[in-house]
Amino acid sequence: MYKILALFLLAVSSASAFWSACSDHPGVLAPTSITSPACTGSLCTVVRGEVLNSDVYFVFPTAHSRLDVRISVILYGVEVNIPLEAPYDDACNFMYRGGAFVGCPTVSGQEHLWKIGMEIPHEYPAFNNEVVRYELFESGARVACADLLTTVL
Repeated sequence: MYKILALFLLAVSSASAFWSACSDHPGVLAPTSITSPACTGSLCTVVRGEVLNSDVYFVFPTAHSRLDVRISVILYGVEVNIPLEAPYDDACNFMYRGGAFVGCPTVSGQEHLWKIGMEIPHEYPAFNNEVVRYELFESGARVACADLLTTVL
């Protein structure tokens, strides 16, 4: 019994090992799960010029009317922001609940799906096994944060 439970917990933890809550922002909401065909149990591999598809699930404790997106890469300890253009700069443009597009405001206590489907520009730098940080802000206040171990080819 304990052996089966240990194997199950190991499988669950390794399935999401490519992402984690932002440890330097304790108390900030982390996703409940992230899935992407670009990610294995330990790493995401993204190819410049291709579309990155990801599903990021949240249960927000409060409602939000806008969720500004900031994506950055932490290279050698230095955080470098990646510029985003509309419509990708607002997660509300890609927010689903119960399988239907709902945008914002979000509803507290209910699961929301942020469907990311954005092309990775050729101008982005290539790097290997670095942290890419996804953050959501409302009125300048950090709402959610996740770090993903990523390689960009």
